[in-house]
Amino acid sequence: MMAFDRIPGPQSLDAATVGELRSALTRSLETGSHDADLKAVLASCAAEAKRKGILAEQLLIALKDVWYSLPQVSKHSGNDVQTRLLQQLIANCIQEYYAN
Repeated sequence: MMAFDRIPGPQSLDAATVGELRSALTRSLETGSHDADLKAVLASCAAEAKRKGILAEQLLIALKDVWYSLPQVSKHSGNDVQTRLLQQLIANCIQEYYAN
């Protein structure tokens, strides 16, 4: 007998949402800090994830996939600034997901 799988099927963020996220993260990497626009993008990502039934953990994986796909990250991985930005990004994403 198989156990009931409570994890929803794979869902993903819309391509437009991923594009906005990619743009915001690129700006963050260029300036070395997150700007106010990122908060709005993360709020949009969180709202979309909730509508689609994407769990917080799954959203974080999607977020990290976008992060690590950026050319600036793949060329200079392990950078202290990138590590700090990623940590802030994860914390902000969790805050936005559970804000409402």
